[in-house]
Amino acid sequence: MSEETLDSPWMAGAKAVRDNAWPSLFILIASASLVVSYYQSDVVRSWLDVLGNYNRNNLWSFAALCTAFSAGFIPWCFRMAFPSIRPAHPWLDLVHSVLWWALMGIIVCAFYQLQAEIFGHQATPSTVFKKVLFDQFFFTVFIGAPFNAISHYWKDHAWDFSQLKLAMRPGWYRRLIVPNLLPNYLVWFPGACIFYSMPGSLQLPVANCIGCFWALMCVRIATHSRPRI
Repeated sequence: MSEETLDSPWMAGAKAVRDNAWPSLFILIASASLVVSYYQSDVVRSWLDVLGNYNRNNLWSFAALCTAFSAGFIPWCFRMAFPSIRPAHPWLDLVHSVLWWALMGIIVCAFYQLQAEIFGHQATPSTVFKKVLFDQFFFTVFIGAPFNAISHYWKDHAWDFSQLKLAMRPGWYRRLIVPNLLPNYLVWFPGACIFYSMPGSLQLPVANCIGCFWALMCVRIATHSRPRI
C-alpha cells in the first residue's frame, strides 16, 4: 500500500518557495539587468541582436537546441556534481531531459508565436501585461506546470508506469501540480514580465536563462511530491 509523504502539496510548494527565494531573486535581477542593458547599451544590443537574428532564421531548431541545453543539459550537469541529487540512471536521465526540454522548447516557441499574433509584436506595457496574464493563467496552469511536473515525476520514478498511474489517481493535480504552481509564480510571473519586454526574437533566450534555474527547482519539488512505499 502506498501513502503520501507527510508534507502536503501546499507545504511542498511552500518549502520550495522558501528554499529558493534568494536564488530566484538573483536570477530575476540578473535577467532584468540584461533587459535594461539591451535597451541602454548599444554594445549589448548589437551582441544580443546577433543571437536574435540567428533565432529568427532558425526558429524551431534554435528553440529545441537552446531549451534542451539550458533546461536539460546544464541542470543535469549540476545534478551530477552533487551526490544528494544525482540521478539513479544518469545517462537515461540525460536523454530524457534533453529530449523533453527540446520538445518543450518547440511548444513554448509556438506559444510565443501565437501570442504575438493575438496581442501584437511590440513590447508595449499593455501588450506585455496581456501576454503575462495569458501565459501564467492559461499556458502555465493547463500545459506548462502539469506536463513538466508529470515528466519530472515519471523520470524520478525510473520511468515506472505503475508509479505514474498511482500518482495520477483522483487528486493528482492537487498533489503534483499545486506544489509546482506556488514556486512557479514566484519565478515566472516576474520572469514573464522581464522576457516579454524583449523583442520577440530574444524572448525565448531570456526565458531559457530563467528556465535553467527553474529546471533545478523542479527537481526539488518532484522530490517533495513523490509518494513513499
